[in-house]
This record gives sequence, C-alpha cells and structure tokens, in this order.
Amino acid sequence: MIGHDLFLPTPLPVICAGLMIMLAATAWRRSVGRGFSCAGVTLLLSLAAVGRHTGRLPDDGGSLFIQDQWTAYTAILIVFSSLCILLMSWRDAMHDRDALVDEYPLLLMLGTLGALTMVFSVNYMPFFLGLEIFGISLMGLMAFGRHPVLAGHEAAMKYLILSGVSSAILLFGIGLAYGVTGSLRFMPPVAAGDVPPALSVAATVMILVGMFFKLSAVPFHMWLPDVMEGAPVPVAAFLAVTSKIAIFSSLVRYFGTEQQAVFVDDILYVVIILTIMGGNLLALRQVSLTRLMACSSIAHVGYLLIAFLCPGHMQSRAITIYLAAYTASTLGVFAVMTAFATADGPDGTVIMQWKGLFFTRPFLASAMSLMLLSLAGIPPGIGFFAKFEIAAAGVEHQRDILLCVLVIGSIIGLYYYLNIIRVMISVPSLPPSSVTRHVRPELTALVIVLTIIVVIGGLFPARTLHPFLPVPAVASGTRDGTVH
Repeated sequence: MIGHDLFLPTPLPVICAGLMIMLAATAWRRSVGRGFSCAGVTLLLSLAAVGRHTGRLPDDGGSLFIQDQWTAYTAILIVFSSLCILLMSWRDAMHDRDALVDEYPLLLMLGTLGALTMVFSVNYMPFFLGLEIFGISLMGLMAFGRHPVLAGHEAAMKYLILSGVSSAILLFGIGLAYGVTGSLRFMPPVAAGDVPPALSVAATVMILVGMFFKLSAVPFHMWLPDVMEGAPVPVAAFLAVTSKIAIFSSLVRYFGTEQQAVFVDDILYVVIILTIMGGNLLALRQVSLTRLMACSSIAHVGYLLIAFLCPGHMQSRAITIYLAAYTASTLGVFAVMTAFATADGPDGTVIMQWKGLFFTRPFLASAMSLMLLSLAGIPPGIGFFAKFEIAAAGVEHQRDILLCVLVIGSIIGLYYYLNIIRVMISVPSLPPSSVTRHVRPELTALVIVLTIIVVIGGLFPARTLHPFLPVPAVASGTRDGTVH
C-alpha cells in the first residue's frame, strides 16, 4: 500500500502493472498479438491517468517525483509517441512471426516507463534509474526484426558502448554535485550570478556533457546516424522522438527556465551553433532516409536549445509548440516509411527507393511531403509556427548570431527535405507493378491522424497554441528545497 507521504505519478504504477500482467501472460503462454494488445491498453490507461497521482508531496520537499503542467505535457507526448510506434510495429508482429517475439512489446513498455521516470523525476536517483531502464530496453529493441540481423546487433553494440560512456560521465557529475551540495535534488550546484568553485563547475559541465550525449548534440552526435540506420524503422522512431522528449524535458527540469550561470550560457551558445550547422551539413550527404532523419534530429535539437537559452514569457510557448511539431512531423515520416515498406516491398530506407511515389502511391507521397515541409518550417505544417516561435524568443533576447544560424540551417534543411520530394515527383524508371499490396489499415489510420495534427496545428495556430501548457518558471524548485 502506498503511504500518504509517498508521492507517485499515476502513469508509473499503471505501466508497471501492465508490465507485470504481460510478464505473467508470457510465462503462461506466448502470444505476440496478446502482448501487443496488452501494451496498447496499458498505454491508453496511462494516457488517461496523466495528471493524477497517489499520495501527496512531503512538506520538506524530499519527494522523488513531481507532478506539474510541464510533466503532464511531456508525459502525454511520450505516451502518444509510444502508441504510434506500437502501431508501426504491429505489422511485423502480425505478419512476420520470425521478426518479432513477445519480448518486443515488453521492451517497448519498459522503455516508455524509463522515459516517464526521467520526466517525473526531481531527484538524481530516479532520473538515473529511468535513464538506464530506457537505454537497456532500447538496446534490446535494436536487435529485433532486422534483416540482416547483424545490422541490429551492430547498432545495439554501438549504443551499448557509447551510452555506457555517457552514463559514466553523467554519473561522475552527479557524484560531484552531491559532494558539493550534500543533496540529491535534481538541480545544478551553481546559480546565476554566483562565482562558482571549480568543483561545482566540473559537476555541472559533466552533467551537461552526459545530457548532450543522450541528445546527440554536436560534438557528441556521431553515434546517432549509425545506430538509427541499424535499428528497425519503428525503433529508430522511438530513439529519434521519445528519447529526445525525455532528455530535453529533464534538461529543462534540471536547469529551470531562469537565467543560467555565465559559463553554462557560453557552453550552450557554442553547442547550439555546432549542432544546427553540423546536423544540417551532415544531412546533405546522406543517401539513406533513416540517416538523413538522424541528422535532421540533431539539427532540431539545436533549434530547441535556442528556446532553452532564451528565458522569458515567450520561452514556454516556443518549447511546447516545437516539441509538439517535432513529435508529430517526425513520427509522420517514420509512419509513412513503415507504410511504404508494407505496400511496395522495399524497406524504404534508401531515398532513391521513393522515386516516382507520387505516381504509384499518391496518398503516401502527399503525407510524406507534408511532414517534410513541416520539418523544414514551410506552411501549412505546424513546423512553420514552431520555428517562428523559436525565432521570436531569440529576437526577444537579441540572440542575433543564433538567429542567423537558425536561418542558415533552415535554408540548408529546406534543400535536403525538398530533394526527397523531388525524388517522389520524378517519373519512375520502371512502370508501376500491376500487383501492389495495400497499406495496412492501422498504418493508414496512423498516417491520417498524424497528418491531421500537422495540418490543424499549421492552419489554426492560435487555437493550437492556447491549450499548450507553460513550462514552470523554476522547474526543479528553489534552492531551499521547496517544490513549485
């Protein structure tokens, strides 16, 4: 029984209960369909439970978790993303019995639990535990349903090594922060305007480096294209979307949304420039759509960090709308890739495989074009207003250099996004096959839902922005331990 002083966000026990039921069902009799159905029901129940909690916050501010508007918003994005990825994986589970087994939905649910634990944490212990749960589940997911199998194993091994290194750096920084503050509260050991001692600076920098590794910010980015290329398409989407939401949410929670120490601002300034330019320039050379989306994901992290570096009343709106736009558009691209693989045979990871898609599959080509235009920041997609809000936050704080980098990066991104559309518009070199397979109903429904989200967000920005929840002014609490 949960005590009254033990505060626990309800989505966490809901997913834990679902995992226990799935484990018991697997021990009784294996059934891939039942595992996926149970995972879907559990995710829907956890989505309904967002915003609720058990117990109450201790008066001394010693809780491990917090429930506020920011956690509710990011938890909804994470659970929604996991539901979409579950639908993308359904095709392999139902129609390719050798590709997936019962453990796949279990690992996906375990990864979702780790991501939610990071989002709700206000203490180093549950944050690091959630981070490692997510990483371990992701390594297992990479090895499923991939031909050749060695590609998935190679991706899992690369992620194991580099994730272990970044986690070690992060844990070392956490140890130093605890040594400085004597507390496991999830907040930096330095404050804006302070003259920090060397140990506090070292702790903050090491924690930042660990988070930059997980976010794949430049210069800690080289692992992401290789890992995403080796993983199955739904798992690549899980890595590109869910992990970025969880880590960025934790970054906002850790540093809050107020002015940071000068050296933190300087580090972020350099990382933002390198991340935007590095991600976009790397994407220009890619012939694999999965690798291109990985490089695009790196660039979008840089755009988000611009808003993070601009505290003020426009920051919360910029962050929330950009997270929603990135989530819907990126999931849309991977959903179309999965639908293309079911309809036309190729896995869709090579850009030239999409040649002439407007002639053979106009629905998929139109949906893909809309998602790419949204990522590029072109109307009518929601991505246009997301980048507009980022630019507005930069103008408010007179971040002129960062705004120039944002514009240059967006122009470069427009080139490689439009290049994919050009390939789809090109006349196919071979006549369309007389026998084509239909897109699975669940994938068709998923693509339609994501398209509607992107279009509605682009056509009615005022109504879309209004219900978005603001980021708390002090995300992790004040330095006396009071939680807001």
